[in-house]
Amino acid sequence: MTNHLDHAAIERMAEGAIGHYGWLIIAAFVTLLFKDILFNFAQGLMIYWGSSLENDEVLYISGRQARVIRMGVFSCTFFLTDRQTKMIVPCSQLKHLTVEKKLPLNGGEEYLPKGSEKGAVKVELIDDKD
Repeated sequence: MTNHLDHAAIERMAEGAIGHYGWLIIAAFVTLLFKDILFNFAQGLMIYWGSSLENDEVLYISGRQARVIRMGVFSCTFFLTDRQTKMIVPCSQLKHLTVEKKLPLNGGEEYLPKGSEKGAVKVELIDDKD
């Protein structure tokens, strides 16, 4: 009988604690969950609208050639050409990746013309001993 009373007393104490303080635990859990969802959504929007990454663009992720398949709000999908696989990365984790892009040449021409090409400027050294 004492064992049964102890079990009933424990149940009443747990029920009283959950009734009085349970809503705080649930509210804290929901708040943390909402904060993470909101944070990931905000980072996804920044990547989606403010990024220089575009669909079908070829780039290098940690030295591996990849193609952007889809830029979403919550995740980005890449096709890795060396293994013929796709990689899904949450937008919040993109800042931790090493991403490289080849830059286009200026109008398809070298930045500085070589000496033998049209548009090259001849440079002469001036001896300033006077």
